Amino acid sequence: MASAKHRSSPSQVLLLVILGILIVGLLAYRRREESDWWTGRRTLNVDGLRRKYILDVPSDLRPNSPLVMVFHGYTGSATEVRQQVGLTRLAQEHGFVVAYPDGTQDAKDSRFFQVGYAFHHDQEVDDVRFVRQLAAHLVQEFHLDERAVFATGFSNGGDFCYLLASQPKPFVRAVAPVAGTMMAAWGKELLPQARISVLAVNAKDDAITRWDGDLEHRDIWGPYFGVEAVVDFWVQGLALEQASTQQLTQNIRLRAWTTAVDDAEVSQYEFSKGGHSWPGHLGNEDVSTAQEIWRFFEKHLPKPP
Repeated sequence: MASAKHRSSPSQVLLLVILGILIVGLLAYRRREESDWWTGRRTLNVDGLRRKYILDVPSDLRPNSPLVMVFHGYTGSATEVRQQVGLTRLAQEHGFVVAYPDGTQDAKDSRFFQVGYAFHHDQEVDDVRFVRQLAAHLVQEFHLDERAVFATGFSNGGDFCYLLASQPKPFVRAVAPVAGTMMAAWGKELLPQARISVLAVNAKDDAITRWDGDLEHRDIWGPYFGVEAVVDFWVQGLALEQASTQQLTQNIRLRAWTTAVDDAEVSQYEFSKGGHSWPGHLGNEDVSTAQEIWRFFEKHLPKPP
């Protein structure tokens, strides 16, 4: 028989029970996190490369929900842009899936999405193909609406949004590039092949994605168009008419173009000052940039089949 000093007290027993419950809960959470139906890191093999991405999946996901793809900037990562943008909570609230792909690494070990920068001419990775396959994979696996795929991104990721929207057979319905532009190599004389809506956010004092562009290739990126030229490509290509100009704050102006034919539109947020950054809001301090972007995408959800 054990002596009294070796017997467990009721408080010790309770502590062990609580500890056991916590351990079981943690193990269950980790299994759930690593499952196909939960937020976490995943991979997809495309063109012989093991491509990485992060998913945000709402706990009550319904069939035919939307997919939002978010692309990081040059030297960035999926982890960083997920924290930067702030779509995780919105995905849970509104019931859509968010995918944050990682770009591949270049000769400087910096992650990027291939949009044709001058110093990436020797990089043969096809990111459009990768993202197209990733979207198709997620649509099939989670029973999403293939007509409700949207894209947003910052800097290099914003450029990539424009590239996706400029494809001969685009799979995105609307894009929201932040501090993005279009390279001259593929943006010249753009004629959109689909009724894709665009929400663009740029700052006039951005020293990386210059407001007036760099067709003379003074910087390292290669020739690219200015913000107003990019907007004109889409407005003219979609045959839109200017609907409104609003001075939202002393620093932010919104120009919008629409048409009576359908719901295609272009919205362009112009910051007088803001630099090369993801802004906290687009004029309404109570509504984050992520919320404004989702509202824009939500306006362009397809009608139920």
